[in-house]
Amino acid sequence: MLGKLIKHEFKSTAHSMFAIYLSALITFGIMCLVFFIKNKTLMVISSVALGAICAVALVITLFAIIGTFNKSLYGNQGYLSFTLPVSGRSLLASKTIVSLCWVLISFIFAISVVLFLVFYWIAQTSDNIKSIIDTVYNMLQTMQGMPDADTALKSIIVVTVFIFIKAIFLIFKVSFAITVANTKSFQKMNTILAAILVYFAVYIVLTAGNVIAAFIPVQLAIATSGIGLSIGDTLMGLSPGEKIFVSIPILGHLFEAAICILLYSVTGTIMSKHVNIK
Repeated sequence: MLGKLIKHEFKSTAHSMFAIYLSALITFGIMCLVFFIKNKTLMVISSVALGAICAVALVITLFAIIGTFNKSLYGNQGYLSFTLPVSGRSLLASKTIVSLCWVLISFIFAISVVLFLVFYWIAQTSDNIKSIIDTVYNMLQTMQGMPDADTALKSIIVVTVFIFIKAIFLIFKVSFAITVANTKSFQKMNTILAAILVYFAVYIVLTAGNVIAAFIPVQLAIATSGIGLSIGDTLMGLSPGEKIFVSIPILGHLFEAAICILLYSVTGTIMSKHVNIK
């Protein structure tokens, strides 16, 4: 049943995203055409347009997620959604998975646009892009503190995981705020205002928890030989004297991961027992 929910959720949200990515695809095509025409003015205009489309895509993704969640559960479609033979947690899981996919797609799109624009303009100054890439890469490797390819890959993977947690964290905070705003306790208040107030209340409390976690000196240490933990002056999982490429405070991310589980459980329970379906 969860698979059917996810499939339906993708279909219901795809129309909101289709137009923006179609616009980006058309702009890509125009930029490739302009590249061969060598018109600087059109190149600048198309580059700015693509950057604007990228920014709009991120904003539309966020508002589409919020709007679809509220409409399909607590709007005109809410009654039908809650008559399905599934639990509140299953409904929440399907919407979270689809929302996360759209968030990741939008970020991949943004990164792709940045890389495309970089190479697009490099290609205007050189006929051999590969030589420029090799030169830049060699310069970065010779700079002090820059890692080899394996260490860089490990760093990228770790950062990607943390971004993944951040995305889920945001989705669950928004879902919780909208759900609480649709309970009987807030039925006399404007739903949007109630959701905003709940969100910022949760945000303040969780930010305080993150600040406290930041004062505890536990960090993820990434070195050439592997990944370990740095607790104060103690290094665990790595050889003594190992050169650390980057240290990332980890307790805040673990705190957010734990809160994600808590918010998922609490929101699912509220959806099943306490929401005021219109």
